[in-house]
Amino acid sequence: MADEKKVDIAVGGSEGSDVEPGQTEAVESESYGWNRGLSPRAVIMLSLGGGIGTGLWVGTGTALHAAGPAGIAIAYTLVAIAIYIEFMSIGEMTCYKPVHGGYIRQTMEYVDKAAAFAMGMNFWFQWVMIIPAEVIACISVLKYWEAPQHFPEAAYITIFLIVAAIPNFFPVHFYGHVEIFMSILKVLAIMSCMCFMFIMASGGLPATHGPLVFHYWKTPGAFNHGLKGICKALLQAAFSCTSAGWVAMTAGEMRDPRRTVKRSIKPLFYRSFTFFVVNIWLVGMCIPYDEPNLSKSGTLASPFILAVRDGGSPIFAHILNALVFVTVLSCGITSYYVCSRAMTHMSDLGIIHSWFGKKDTAGRPWNSLIISGILGGGLTYLNLNSTAQQVYSWFSSLVGVASFCNWLLIYLSHIRFRQGLKAQGINYKTLPFYTKIAPYAQYFGIVLVFCFLAAQLYFAIFPFSGKPSAENFFSTYITVPLFIIDYFAYKWWFGTKIVPLKEMDFSPALYFDRIDRDEKEAEEANPSPPLTMVDRIWELRRTVIG
Repeated sequence: MADEKKVDIAVGGSEGSDVEPGQTEAVESESYGWNRGLSPRAVIMLSLGGGIGTGLWVGTGTALHAAGPAGIAIAYTLVAIAIYIEFMSIGEMTCYKPVHGGYIRQTMEYVDKAAAFAMGMNFWFQWVMIIPAEVIACISVLKYWEAPQHFPEAAYITIFLIVAAIPNFFPVHFYGHVEIFMSILKVLAIMSCMCFMFIMASGGLPATHGPLVFHYWKTPGAFNHGLKGICKALLQAAFSCTSAGWVAMTAGEMRDPRRTVKRSIKPLFYRSFTFFVVNIWLVGMCIPYDEPNLSKSGTLASPFILAVRDGGSPIFAHILNALVFVTVLSCGITSYYVCSRAMTHMSDLGIIHSWFGKKDTAGRPWNSLIISGILGGGLTYLNLNSTAQQVYSWFSSLVGVASFCNWLLIYLSHIRFRQGLKAQGINYKTLPFYTKIAPYAQYFGIVLVFCFLAAQLYFAIFPFSGKPSAENFFSTYITVPLFIIDYFAYKWWFGTKIVPLKEMDFSPALYFDRIDRDEKEAEEANPSPPLTMVDRIWELRRTVIG
């Protein structure tokens, strides 16, 4: 069937590409009951704010304590490189075909349906595990104050699970409005911390008695636990950047998807890089890795709160803790959204049973939402039998390793995507968005992620204690064997095959090409007036903030 739809022209934005009869209806019917209710602003803010949560506020403290300032700088920089390759890969594929399914669909159409099942289950389970991680973090954050410490943890868990689920009971545009507000608070909080720590490291606060700069790199030192410390920091870095490819998963629910993805993909990476990598360097300058509170749970272990406290601003520490609570709760809300969509995507694409993809008239996937919520909520109550720090460490480690597996398939999907374009005579330079570093960057990314996985296997077998532990292995690395089992079991049961290059279906892109062409003709017929200085400032603000 794909051969019948093949075109001999450069599809991506070429002036001669036409939409075949009935193709518009075919593309629009692929909504599978979803409503395109997310505005471009909502998508940008959700993608940006979705990653500012527990992994950044608290996880950086765990990473600093494990690896030291130089160790976390290396780990987060390496992960940032992998994330950049991921952004460019999903940006090119999603901008060309901004349809429902995200990179689960991209894996199915460009690699293999079994690989899509493995990725989908991995991605779904990953976000299910983020639910308890965020709820546990919410409780720990509240314990920064004395009064909440006397309230039963089971009651806290129940309340936060319900509060995080409620926004997902409404249509997607309501969820988008809630998350825009939350994301604005996140950005303000993290930018305030960056400014504060920069001033602190520069010696602008009396409490530091002069510039800090790289003082803590010398005393107590730049590294802690050597290679094992960096391995642990890699997990926390991957956990912190879990939502990097979130924009691809929302393509089927966003308005004006191609323009939104094209305009947001690079700015999103630059903002994420600033918020994570720059903050990591500042954290290493302001807090020593042997700070006793870093081994605790909650915001008492947050290097940001500790930096504000040590900088002599107790009032700001309380304000920041309140903002951290809001941001962590926001990530809990997002976790419900993403894991329910991941399961529904697999159902809509025929990877799993159609029952999981049932939606109401407003596009809410009740079955997958309830199943994901019950499983994620049930795992949260593990906190009642173990310490919050231990449970958080379990879930964050599993999520981090799951991210590595997903990145591998995203890189492979993009390599196959480019090969498919070439096989069907489509010039990649005609795509609305393309990356000049492909496919070499994707091959490098695969090697890099295999190194990450090898490092985690080493750390899973030989933890800090030095003694092999089954508990440590399964709480760190179980995601990898499950990922492999999912792939081969599905492939054996259903007999799936690698998608031939000439059978890859790029025809839905023609529908979006026509929209681009119509918009271009409308702009040429009614040209906009030259931008004033105020307009340019506004455009800059939109690029930076969203």
